[in-house]
Amino acid sequence: MTDEEEITENLLTKKVTGTTFKVYLYMLKVRSTTAREVYRTLEMSSPYLATYHLERLNDLQLVNKDANGVYHVNTKRFGVLHFFVITRKWIIPRTFFYTIFFLTMAISFLFTLPAKWNIIISALWLIPTLINIAETILFYKTLTKSTG
Repeated sequence: MTDEEEITENLLTKKVTGTTFKVYLYMLKVRSTTAREVYRTLEMSSPYLATYHLERLNDLQLVNKDANGVYHVNTKRFGVLHFFVITRKWIIPRTFFYTIFFLTMAISFLFTLPAKWNIIISALWLIPTLINIAETILFYKTLTKSTG
């Protein structure tokens, strides 16, 4: 990462907090929307407040506003978002994929190893599975805590 990218990332981490971060997460999920839709969906006190936060994101180049007043998201990972995979509709903690891997290994060992070993080895694979489930839940709580 270059110095300029690091400065930009630090700026985004400092500037995109609270309600602005909540609006950005919403934008990541819906991809494009209007200020009025943000106001209604996030139950803000006024449409102006939604416009204010969308304009902050626009100034930081995290969203673009078209001629019709529709905002379109620019996906960037910064701060806590580095620990998530952002798809078209989902924001998934990376640890979720490790959980799937460990669970698959535990189940496959249960059915493929000799009866004497399958329970022991599967139990050993369940330990990292449980740890990753706990980490995934913590990441979701961190994301939720960051937004409110």
